[in-house]
Amino acid sequence: MSKLFYFKMTFLSVSAGLFAGQMVYGLFDISIQNYEAIAKLFYKSLVTAFLTGLVLGIFNMVLKIGNFKKK
Repeated sequence: MSKLFYFKMTFLSVSAGLFAGQMVYGLFDISIQNYEAIAKLFYKSLVTAFLTGLVLGIFNMVLKIGNFKKK
């Protein structure tokens, strides 16, 4: 398996999970009618998930951690 495979698997799973988790957790604290707060929460979650996924994806690409097997 190539290093890109390890990067993609880590980046996609971490980014999606972190984005969804931050959005759900943040929606408990803000009002639904406050569109500015929702937009700010959306962008903050998106940037945080992207940067964290990128760093952990590169880290996993170098170390090749995980038991991913293609069938």
